[in-house]
Amino acid sequence: MSESDRGLYPPLEARQRFGRTLTAWAARNGWIHSTLQDWGHEAQFPTTRDSTFNRLQNGKIEQPQPLTFCQLQQVNQRVADQNFKGVSSRALMDRLKGSEPIATNGKLWGAMEFFGHFVGELEGPDWSIPPQLLTAAEAEALSRQHQERFVAIAQERMVAPPVAWKELEHHCAGMSGAERDRLRNVLSGWHQWTPEEWQELVGDKEDPVLAALSKWAASG
Repeated sequence: MSESDRGLYPPLEARQRFGRTLTAWAARNGWIHSTLQDWGHEAQFPTTRDSTFNRLQNGKIEQPQPLTFCQLQQVNQRVADQNFKGVSSRALMDRLKGSEPIATNGKLWGAMEFFGHFVGELEGPDWSIPPQLLTAAEAEALSRQHQERFVAIAQERMVAPPVAWKELEHHCAGMSGAERDRLRNVLSGWHQWTPEEWQELVGDKEDPVLAALSKWAASG
């Protein structure tokens, strides 16, 4: 394909943004890679194949067939109507029930909205937009804030850092083992949050470290 031909297609950035929206939609609803294909097969309606959906997620299709956007519209409408007629598999029904459609400003997406998002003319829903990462300086300042708060509470409770950590760890129930290890290193001053580490930990929640520190400070 020539460079002039490539100029006729949506830019890679727009295709990747479209793919992230599809991925976020699937994750939000607890769908696996084959959910839409299986649904269409059981309920006897045309929908995107597993391989097509995967390539769309990864921005690999420069020019989808118009039918692709119509198929996404049909899925979205069925989700909005909670119309799961024809689904016979219990596992598939459990995965589909409670799924949420894509809509922006109260308008349910149809084929034109999916296409508009694909070519970069329409923004995705708020939940599909990746959060803004902290800057390196902000992550450094946050690390310092967490460490200073940890030291202050330990001093108030008159406990040494190893004991303080064991007490605090009881209030970190929502963190994985790796996240706790990283937090301990931050609070000890051996490590600073990177923007990516912090985003992975916090997600869309309030600061979980300050929440744990506050619970620890208030405990007996």
